[in-house]
Amino acid sequence: MMKNGLDMERANALVERITRDPAAGERTLSALTTWNGGAHTTTIVRDFAVPADEPAMLGGSNRGPSPTELVLTGLSACIAASIAYSAAEEGIEVDLIEIDVAGDLDLAGFFEIGNTRPGLDEVRLTVRVDADAPREKIEDLVNRAYRRSPVAASLAERGPIRVCIGWEETRAE
Repeated sequence: MMKNGLDMERANALVERITRDPAAGERTLSALTTWNGGAHTTTIVRDFAVPADEPAMLGGSNRGPSPTELVLTGLSACIAASIAYSAAEEGIEVDLIEIDVAGDLDLAGFFEIGNTRPGLDEVRLTVRVDADAPREKIEDLVNRAYRRSPVAASLAERGPIRVCIGWEETRAE
């Protein structure tokens, strides 16, 4: 059964499998990022190439969104998909989901000026949903989507990030 463009038979089968065996829901997501010079990188994730770069004002060449813009993109995309899933689970047809996302960033943290912490200080989302449901139900869908969003949880809780350095000889001696 397709609902809101989602294959709910597949999704429900996965939910049943995870309910029986919680380990069935555990995944390791991975990607490979290659530096292209300057601030420009390309990340290969599954079958997709995702460019990133900094704007010219930061010395980049503006060949893609900045990594921080991609974080905001990931957050809003995850919440939009979560709204679509939540609505489909309840049999609600959605016609439109739009999310304006903005975040406050102080570049002093990136440049290690003063004691400013790098990263986004506050992120704001304005969500618009047009669906065959009353306002209260749409508010519930948006709140539920935020609660179930892995990206929102990762940003809000700022979980640990481990950095390991892999050494490879790349230059001839």
